[in-house]
This record gives sequence, C-alpha cells and structure tokens, in this order.
Amino acid sequence: MKTIYLRSETKKGECRSPLTPQGAKVLMDADISVLVETSTTRTFSDQDYRDLGVEITTIPWQEMPTDTLILGLKELPVSDAPIFHDHIYFAHAFKGQDEATQILARFNNGGGRIFDIEFLTDADNRRVAAFGYWAGFVGAGLGLLGFGHYQQQQVAFPTITPFANKESFIATIQSQLGENINDLNVMVMGALGRCGTGATDLLKAVGINKLTLWDKQEYDTSPKPITAILSQDVFINSVYLKGDIPPMIDQSLLAGNNKLRIISDVSCDPNSANNPLPVYDAITNMTQPFVQAKYSEHYPVYVQAIDHLPTLLPKESSEEFADALLPHLLQLGSENTCSDVWQNAVDIFDRVRCDH
Repeated sequence: MKTIYLRSETKKGECRSPLTPQGAKVLMDADISVLVETSTTRTFSDQDYRDLGVEITTIPWQEMPTDTLILGLKELPVSDAPIFHDHIYFAHAFKGQDEATQILARFNNGGGRIFDIEFLTDADNRRVAAFGYWAGFVGAGLGLLGFGHYQQQQVAFPTITPFANKESFIATIQSQLGENINDLNVMVMGALGRCGTGATDLLKAVGINKLTLWDKQEYDTSPKPITAILSQDVFINSVYLKGDIPPMIDQSLLAGNNKLRIISDVSCDPNSANNPLPVYDAITNMTQPFVQAKYSEHYPVYVQAIDHLPTLLPKESSEEFADALLPHLLQLGSENTCSDVWQNAVDIFDRVRCDH
C-alpha cells in the first residue's frame, strides 16, 4: 500500500490544496494511506480532514519513508539538500527558468523524481488538471482592480488577500470601477484557452462591454510588437508559453503609448528566455501585486504577474482542480506501474534533468 503525503505550502499567501478532505477519503477507501501535514493557511482546515478520518501529522515530509509520494502545489523552499522522495507539484523547472538548475540538482543528487503537474497530460496532450480557468478569472479581475486604483493615484497597490467566493470578488471589482466599467477597453490574448475563457467570463460577469478577444489566428497575423494593444486600457496575457515567440509588448511599443495602463500577465514567465512581455523582470506577489513596467516613465503602465493567482479564490479553485487530479492519484497510489499520464511526466523529467 502506498502512502500519499499532502505537505503544507510554504509559499507566502498560498491557500490552495491539490487534495480535498473528500478526496482524501476516496483515496483511503481505495486502501491508499493518506497523511496530511498540519496547516493554518490551507483553505480546508485540519479539522475538515479529521472529520473524515484523515490523519494529520506534524512530521515533515523529509522524515517520511522514501517511498512516500509527496503531494503539493507550489515550489519548495530554496535549499541544496538532496531530495530522495518523488514529488507531485508545479516545479517550474522544465522551461529554462532561472531556478531550474538548482531544483533539478536536488533531485539528481537524491534520486527523487518530479511528477510535474503542468506536464500531466492525456492522450490528446491536454493537461488532466489545471488551475488555468481560475488563473484567468482572477488575473482579469485583478487587472481591473489595478486599473481602478492607478487611474486615481500612483501610490502602490495595497496588499491583496483571498476572497470568500467569486461573488464577493466580482462585487469588489464593480465597486472599485464604478462608472468606468462602461468605458473600459480590455483585450484578452489567448481568449480561447482555459485561462482566456476564465478571463472572459470574469470580464462579462463584471459588465465589461468593450472586449477585444484574440487567439492564435489574430496573434499570428499581427506584426510584432502588437500595436493594437495600445488601444486598450487593460491587456490580459493568457497565452501558454511553449516556445520562442516574438514579444507582444516591448520598449519600442511602450514608447508610443498614451492609453494602456495595466498589463495582467496571467501566463507569467518573466524568468524565461522566451518571455513575450520583456518589460518587467520578476514575478509580483500578494504584498506587492503590481510593478511599473520598464520604459513607461512618460505614461506609467503597471504589471501584475502573480504566479499563483487562483489562491485568491482558494476554495473554488482547489475543489475543481482536486476533483480533476483525484482519478490519477487513485491510479498512481493503487497500482505498481504508472499510467501513461504519470509515465509521460517522468519521461519529461528524465529528459530535462539530463540537460542539467
């Protein structure tokens, strides 16, 4: 019988969980042992798990037997310590990110493996579980909140904390924008994907009428950088980065800007060599959600690039994601061999680590 250990998240502001209390109960009913590390920040309380018979532990994952599967979401604390366990999480180390060498070295030195959730795909190469919809939903909303804030002042946007539900999120945005809703021009790039669909749904729910929805066809036929972006108040990038693409926005484009105020980079790959928005250098966070774009001194443009946006709606996003991941956890935890979904992830890990 395998053991799945749900670790607590150490990333500041992260409240989501890849395993709900109900999901843990399903795993246990299938004779898979489940341990949940105690957490005061997880959207589901320790008691929620206890009520369904799940064991809560204070023992860190590093002290678990090495055949324990460690389940989490966001990155591990920076360290050079070897990793001996297999980890299921978003490693952010497979696309040339700055931290890739350090992360992969830890697994190489310890013999553990990464089942990167971003690369768990089915036979049609579609991700089996993703937060993309909620990332787009929250990213669009945060972009609108940023516009409402920076149209009135240039002081820093305040710290942002999770919302109780999507209804309270929408109401907050509508209150912030007021009558500006009717005049706001917003473009979504990658509008037909998971992220773009979430962004579009939020914008329509709030009441934005002047929407420009672009996807691959419009992107491919437009010269780069994309001058049409300068006719917008808010630009939302929801394109999943797979390779080298020309910049959508760069220094030359912003030099002619006198309208664009907000860039909401839902895709958020500033540390990649293929970053399509090379006007900022690092992700933002809940404490400082926005930074001023480079090259925008004459007409300030502000960028949000939080890399865990769905945590602002932690319960709804966790439930949807965990429900999608659960059937695959059942397979991994109950069988001696990996399904194609898991094996593909291992194969990608093996290829990437050979380059480091």
